[in-house]
Amino acid sequence: MSLLETPLHDKFVLKKKICVLGGTENYKDEFQKKLSCNSLPIENKRNIGVNISKIEFFFKKNEKFEFLLWNIDCRQPRSYLRTIFYNGAEAIIIFISETKVDQILEYFKEIQAQISSVTIIFCIILEKYTKEEIINKYFKNFEFNRVIKSNKIQINEIFEDLEILNQICSISLKRTKYKELENNYFIDFIPLALLFEDEDIRDVCNDYYEPEMRNLNINIPINTELLIKYILKLKINVKLESENWIKIKNKKLGIFSIYLKNGNVYYYPKVCEKCKDQTCMKLKKSPFFICIESGESTGWTNINGFNQPELLILTKIFALMEDNENNLPQSVLKQITSFNICEKGRK
Repeated sequence: MSLLETPLHDKFVLKKKICVLGGTENYKDEFQKKLSCNSLPIENKRNIGVNISKIEFFFKKNEKFEFLLWNIDCRQPRSYLRTIFYNGAEAIIIFISETKVDQILEYFKEIQAQISSVTIIFCIILEKYTKEEIINKYFKNFEFNRVIKSNKIQINEIFEDLEILNQICSISLKRTKYKELENNYFIDFIPLALLFEDEDIRDVCNDYYEPEMRNLNINIPINTELLIKYILKLKINVKLESENWIKIKNKKLGIFSIYLKNGNVYYYPKVCEKCKDQTCMKLKKSPFFICIESGESTGWTNINGFNQPELLILTKIFALMEDNENNLPQSVLKQITSFNICEKGRK
């Protein structure tokens, strides 16, 4: 019995989005068809640039994942569209032809510019060459070597498609448990014959077509070192929990945690602080994500390297520290109020 057929033991289901990219459209289509339990007609990819299917997957036989697989058309006529489909993706799988391994650098640069926190898995499909031959030909190149080392890209050899899903599940559970949202990168070598049983599936790879720049919303990594430096310099009353997390205790509202890599805010309600009911679902689900978005203003600064994302985080810190609720927008106060009602008290 495969992992996809394992009976459900837990009611807890993790729902995640996966995007599939790459110039080998037949690889992507076959991968989607092989693993999906439900799928829209494949013609959707040609018509609107993406086809969506559902994968039900059991990780280590007790954690159920429901993946929405977004199979994105990377051919030239649809290249300007594809970046609009990335939002909300937990992981991105890119199928790479053994004849066009240099596309790894192109896709890597594109995705990094679009998503601040994601797992990226490059699957190099081996048909005529070996893993060692590919590494010797491409990975010893200065630029390849720099990207691999600086981003701590893990290189693996795998022998079935389910191992790709295992990697995504493992990272996803760690991110959920430890609230660490660091990017994770893999290069997996997998033989074509083991990935696809159909002998007609062959390496027919399109060139890389860059999305049009007017549709490319570049994501600038937040300078956490500089941010922490100014937080300490300003003597802001916050607790540095780690190099990526700060904690803010608001006397009236409760505890807030901010992830410095992307500015996400998580809230532990005041009503839950003294609660002793360990069976309470609200307590188990805490902390809650609080949506605090920037406005239309581009902001300003004369400090080199200190841009709007860094300033936005400082603004969040000051606003959440103040006891005066008038400092918070109504949309944020509504979220806090909804989380701060005790379910036990309602009954």
